[in-house]
Amino acid sequence: MADELELALARARRPLQPPPWPSVPLGVRMRTSPWLHRLVPNRLAVRRAERRGRQTWERWPQDRDGFREALKAIVGGTERAGEVEQLTRDYLVESEVQRTLFWQPWETVNIADDTRAMLRETIAKDRGALLSFCHQGPFFHSASIGPSLGRMVYAVGGPWVFAQPTADYWGRRVVRRLEGLQAQDGRLVFSVGSFGVVKALLEERELVILHFDVPGHHETRFLGKPVMLTTGSAKLAMLTDALVVPMRLRRKGHRVWLDAHPPLDPREHEDIEQLHGALAAVHEQWILELPATFEDPRRTGFWEGANAEGWPLSS
Repeated sequence: MADELELALARARRPLQPPPWPSVPLGVRMRTSPWLHRLVPNRLAVRRAERRGRQTWERWPQDRDGFREALKAIVGGTERAGEVEQLTRDYLVESEVQRTLFWQPWETVNIADDTRAMLRETIAKDRGALLSFCHQGPFFHSASIGPSLGRMVYAVGGPWVFAQPTADYWGRRVVRRLEGLQAQDGRLVFSVGSFGVVKALLEERELVILHFDVPGHHETRFLGKPVMLTTGSAKLAMLTDALVVPMRLRRKGHRVWLDAHPPLDPREHEDIEQLHGALAAVHEQWILELPATFEDPRRTGFWEGANAEGWPLSS
């Protein structure tokens, strides 16, 4: 087991080598060409995306239903449940913008001076730090905080990231994600069996990104409803004495900003359950501030049966 862990750690520390871009039909190639997207300034590309989103809302009412059901699953049971119609319009527009930003050049994330100072103070401590994100806003920028803080960051990726890219839009998206992470000098940990690897990295005082909104077997009161979540972040923090830093990426116009909550210290929480609840509360507040920027929880591989009453595990 020790040898297996060392091999897994060695793989995680290895610089990324993204696979070649898969060959696709011309239409898909045009939509996913980094070279073509570099010709359009981000500011202009975002304005166009916002306009497309508004036009879709106005001209094709039949396209609203899927976005409306996603919003019901997000805000159902919360104080924003009565705003579904307006939020659905925002959600449709924001989805178009996020898709556009993904293919545009990734600019350096913006960090307010007080947030940067707090983060520098956190990583200067003689402890690991677990950076907790949700799938909200342009979260593909998450590893860019590493260069901003002068530290390497480890992200955890699912099996689909490590598989041979398929010859379609999705395969091109995977390569784009890996090239972006490589440009940010990030590292990638294979999610299957990753608990021991992440634990070892945190014990070595590394910075590790984990997503909080991942399906698991722990029922949590989240966004006004029972949601089946994993408690991995809280468990790892308790075991390694690592600080947990809730984070959020949001856009303002075409620029991406990082928000960071003061670190949650496992020493100040009685047990895993209490720390997990404190982390859930921070992310819930942020999601309810900008619910139209949160990814559809019903997407494949997550809570496909999610609705306003709860997010059960997919069968």
